[in-house]
Amino acid sequence: MDKMERPLISLPSTEITQPSDISLVSNSVTSVQPNVLLRTGVFTPVGRKTNTYDVNRMDLTLDLVNLDLCQKEGYDSVTVKGTRLNIETDFKVWCGIVLVFSQYGLSSNTISLKFSEFAKCCGYPSRRFDKNLRKQIGDSLERIQSQSLSFRRKGAEKAVHTGMLLKARYDGDEDFVELMADETLWDLYRLDYQVLVSLKVLAKLPRAEVAQCLYLYFLALPENPVPVSFSRLRERLRLETSIKEANRKIKTGIKKLESIGFLTGSFLVKKGEQYYAIDKRFKKLNNSALKSISA
Repeated sequence: MDKMERPLISLPSTEITQPSDISLVSNSVTSVQPNVLLRTGVFTPVGRKTNTYDVNRMDLTLDLVNLDLCQKEGYDSVTVKGTRLNIETDFKVWCGIVLVFSQYGLSSNTISLKFSEFAKCCGYPSRRFDKNLRKQIGDSLERIQSQSLSFRRKGAEKAVHTGMLLKARYDGDEDFVELMADETLWDLYRLDYQVLVSLKVLAKLPRAEVAQCLYLYFLALPENPVPVSFSRLRERLRLETSIKEANRKIKTGIKKLESIGFLTGSFLVKKGEQYYAIDKRFKKLNNSALKSISA
């Protein structure tokens, strides 16, 4: 994350590009995220039938082995384990955490602020600042704090266990939120490609978790990507359903993204496997697309 003296930015209405190094500060409508959190299944669709208490484990060694922590200590195995994080609420709260530390962090790994300020950082409008939202954000902080990152050295009795968020404390009566992060992971935001996520685009996909997750995944792809197989998309989404039903949901989600003007492309079939070939991606939705959503 960059220091807070860098100016806040807004999304230009241009096509997606993938520079090798961008240094951007998040704000209440955009969030800078490391590519690894978007292309892997950290944030997934969590429907009503999904057991949100299931503990998921993923191997992120290839993505995170170049962290300073790994290089200095010789760790060559990195895994993340925790309850499922949803895209509807947990990703918003995570974006709020990123924003808070991008503005106030680096000098301290513990930040305390008013609930209303934190909710605003998560992109929630002031009319939502009520008891229900406090509970919703509190539950989300618990799930995010459950994400345990384990760094190990193969063949040696050496490991360190930390997390995406070390500690979260909130008090609805006193109206404050306290967040504690592991500063040894700051370079996660410098190690990987950084991607600018538009929270406004996610807001245009209400109750469409598959489409929201596909937006994050497609956003994280490099410029001029090769066609993406549905098997890779199923792996990213981790849908607990049949392959046929998962493919149907993926196709519906992609069509939603096309309908709001985020991307254009075509569906392909090769050797019995379905693919989606991206033609263009756009950072900002155009006016005609927005009108089609609200209609």
